[in-house]
Amino acid sequence: MRRRSLFSLLTALVLGACAHPVTPLAVGPEMSWGLTESPDEAKLAFGQEGTDNVVLMLACQPRSGQVLVSLVALERRERPTLILKAGEASTRHPAVAEPNMITDGFIVEATTGADDPALRSFAAGEPLTVGIGGRRTHLPAAPADGRRFVESCRAA
Repeated sequence: MRRRSLFSLLTALVLGACAHPVTPLAVGPEMSWGLTESPDEAKLAFGQEGTDNVVLMLACQPRSGQVLVSLVALERRERPTLILKAGEASTRHPAVAEPNMITDGFIVEATTGADDPALRSFAAGEPLTVGIGGRRTHLPAAPADGRRFVESCRAA
């Protein structure tokens, strides 16, 4: 009887853990936002400075009006949907997943407009949440860099 109760408890815990969203990759205190700009490209990345350990990369050609969102994920999903959320704004974007040669995971990419409501809220100082399926990664706000990045991507 005691064995059955223990098994039932473990089963409930495992199933409960599966039902809750988890972070695709570890986001540690050593990670931060970094902005790089050139006449040809602007990039805003969240990762560990000076390494290839990047969780999220936002990139654009200045004044193009388009932003490429690249998220590192641990598993591949068929027809993934990338979700951006900041403040009250949430948007969904069809994405593609490709193997990541640096890690054993995948890079999920989607394109959105620089006027995306979630990016506008992020530029206004809200934290950014990115997700694929039921998995979410919560990233801190980047008020100055977020605003500067989104403004540089907006169409002239």
